[in-house]
Amino acid sequence: MQTQPSLRYGAVCRETNLVVQLARTFLSGANGCLQEVLAQPLDWAAVERTADFHSMMPLVAYALKQYGEDSVPPEIRERLQQRWLLTARNNLVRLQEWRRILNAFQSANVAVISVKGPALALLAYRNAALREFLDLDLLVRPGDMPAARDILVHEGYRLRFPMPGNADAVLLHSRNRQVDFVHDVPGFLVDLHWGALHEMFSFQLPVDQLFEAAQVEHHEAASFLRLSPEHMLLYLCAHGTKHCWLNLQWLCDVACHVQTAQELNWESCIHWAEAANCGLVLRHSLLLAQEVLGLDLPSSISNDCDTAKTRTLAGTASSFLFREDGNFRHLEALRYHLAFARGWRDRATLVFERIFVPAESDWQEVRLPQPLHLLYYAVRPVRFILNHLFRQIRSLEWKLGL
Repeated sequence: MQTQPSLRYGAVCRETNLVVQLARTFLSGANGCLQEVLAQPLDWAAVERTADFHSMMPLVAYALKQYGEDSVPPEIRERLQQRWLLTARNNLVRLQEWRRILNAFQSANVAVISVKGPALALLAYRNAALREFLDLDLLVRPGDMPAARDILVHEGYRLRFPMPGNADAVLLHSRNRQVDFVHDVPGFLVDLHWGALHEMFSFQLPVDQLFEAAQVEHHEAASFLRLSPEHMLLYLCAHGTKHCWLNLQWLCDVACHVQTAQELNWESCIHWAEAANCGLVLRHSLLLAQEVLGLDLPSSISNDCDTAKTRTLAGTASSFLFREDGNFRHLEALRYHLAFARGWRDRATLVFERIFVPAESDWQEVRLPQPLHLLYYAVRPVRFILNHLFRQIRSLEWKLGL
C-alpha cells in the first residue's frame, strides 16, 4: 500500500491518513488537506477497517458527510450512514442504561464519577452519536467499592470473570483497582474503578482529589458527577499513555476535550500534573495531539510541551499509534513506560509488577485451587514470555504476508 508522509512523525498509508485528516477536519472545520487525500485512489474497505480498529467509525462517517460527501462512492456513503445510525442507536440504549445505574447509585447514596463513555461523548463531542463506547466507566472511592459492587449485582450485573479465593479480598487488594461487570440479558458492560490507574505506574491521580474537584453536570433528564476539566485532561492523557496510544480515539478524546472545555484552567492543570508526576505524561500527550490532530494550544502551553524529551516520547507514541500490524513488543511498552518513572525505585516497581505480579488475565487463563494461589507468581512470568514470543511471531507473519 502506498504511503503518504502527512504526519511529522512518519509516513502512513493513504487510508489511515484519510481517517486522521477527517478527525483534523472535524476539530478545525478546515478541509483543505482532506480534499487532497480524497482526490487520491482509496481502498474504502481499508478505510472502514482502519476506522473500526481505532473506534472512529461514527466520527469518520459524520465528517465525510459534512466535508467530503461528493468524493465518496454512493454505496460506501450509504453503508457508512447506516453504520453511523446503528452506532447512534446502540449509544442511545447504553445512555439509558447509564442513567438507570446512576439512579441506583444515587438511591443508595454512593457517590460515583462517570469517566469516559457517555459523559465524555456528551461533554467533549457534544453529540453522543459521534463517539463509540462499548462499556460504562464508573469511579468510586475505595471504601465504597463493596457497596458499589452490591448495587451492580442488585441491578442484574455479575463479575465478568470469576476471581480466585475471597472475592472481597481480591477486589480490595487488586493493584489494577478495576473490575469488570456484565449484564447477561442486554450484554451491557460496566468497568468499576476505585483508582484512576494501576498502582505500578509512577504517575497517579489521587482518588480523594478527583472527588473533591468533581463537578455535577446536568444533561437533559440526567444529572451526573464528572471529573473537573483539569483532571479529565490528566486522566485522558494518563489513560492513553498507560495503553501506549494504540487507539486514535483516545487522542481524539484529548483534542475534543481541550477544545470544548472552555473553563479549563491550564495553571491548575499543570500544578496538579506536577504534583501527581503527570507533567511529562501531559506534555508529550498534548504534543502528540498537536502534531497528529492539529490541536490548537495556547502558545505558552505549546512552547512548554516542545522539548527534546517530549518529542522523543511523542515520536514513540506515534509509532505505536500508526503501526499497521497493530502490534508491539512487551519490552517496547516497558521502555516507554519506564521513561516516566521518577527514579530507580519506580523503575524496579514497574518491572516487577509487569513481569511477576499476577493480574486478572492470569486468573482467567489459568485456574488454580486456593492452596496453590502462590503459583500465580510463577504463572505470570511464564505467560509474559509466551505472550512476548507470540507477538514476535505475529509480527513476523504480518511482515511475510502470512
